[in-house]
Amino acid sequence: MLKHIILIFLAFVFALVAAAQDNMRPLTTFVPDSKVHDFGVIKEKDGKVSHQFVLRNTGKSPVVISDVTAWCGCTTVGYTKRPVRPGESAKVTVTYNPLSRPGKFSKEVVVITGGGTTYTRLWVKGNVMAYQHPVREDYPYEYGEGLFMNLKVLSFPPLQKGEQYVFNLMIANDTDRTMNFKFVRRPDNRVLKMPATLQLKPRERTKIKVAYRAPQTYGRQRWIVLQPYVNGKAVKSMKVTFAASCL
Repeated sequence: MLKHIILIFLAFVFALVAAAQDNMRPLTTFVPDSKVHDFGVIKEKDGKVSHQFVLRNTGKSPVVISDVTAWCGCTTVGYTKRPVRPGESAKVTVTYNPLSRPGKFSKEVVVITGGGTTYTRLWVKGNVMAYQHPVREDYPYEYGEGLFMNLKVLSFPPLQKGEQYVFNLMIANDTDRTMNFKFVRRPDNRVLKMPATLQLKPRERTKIKVAYRAPQTYGRQRWIVLQPYVNGKAVKSMKVTFAASCL
């Protein structure tokens, strides 16, 4: 629910910014040395990359940068704050953070000038080469015998009769041997849908779908225990909760 509200809010903000830009005009006398910078192939493990754009004022009046906006938290900016007189140049530094963002990217940066009446568009692009993160970064919960998962509790929201909720459970084998494991349910809840057994290759990481369709509307919270067994040995258990619904 919170994620949905945040997405609606961001869409609203972007709509306002887009509407504001419709009332602005490009500043043709504020000329960048290049409109697009291509970082090429960059390695995620090497961290942030930066590029400095130089914009020259070829007009007859000073230019003041009011703001520089980027549309992603992965992109940050810095820029010249003082007025840029005719013939002088301003600098806009764009920094991109490739962490957990593998693949190609293209990010627009808008330089707003004249108190929000004019603008200049810039872009940075590139291709991020991913690397294998330490298992604990994406699978923070250790269950024993080399088994790691991304969740400690499987928590289902309130559901009305017939409603279904599905999510992914991420599982990792952090050993150099094949891992055979199974989930034993206590009590044996047959409505919970997920694989009962699984085999992972050495160092393999995967995910499984966990689904629950409410057979009826419950007025109280319920729970069961999932007991994982790794190569026949019981490890730490996992709790599954089903939130109460309003009748």
